[in-house]
Amino acid sequence: MSIKLETLDANASLSSLENTIRQSEALGFEMITLARGIVDNIPSNTLTLRRRSPGDGPAPLTLIRVNRGLSLLEQETDVALGETNAKKLISYSAVFVSGAETNVAVYRE
Repeated sequence: MSIKLETLDANASLSSLENTIRQSEALGFEMITLARGIVDNIPSNTLTLRRRSPGDGPAPLTLIRVNRGLSLLEQETDVALGETNAKKLISYSAVFVSGAETNVAVYRE
């Protein structure tokens, strides 16, 4: 299994991040995690992907902003309630969205 790391713009919008991830997945990869970080002393997001087997495409994913004004327990409850039979949680972490640190849950349909 091949792992690939991509550095994503910390100033990108949530929809732009989602589109970028979908484009990477269309090229034969599958998202494992998305998290904030620093590359060369510059805030950024790090996307971790794994190479898929040929013909084995992942289901579409959705990025959802989680309200940071909630308590940690309330945030965890919101994330858990977002998961249904049709959606599975892939990643939940702090991510830079439009330059601001934001808690983001990623679900796969």
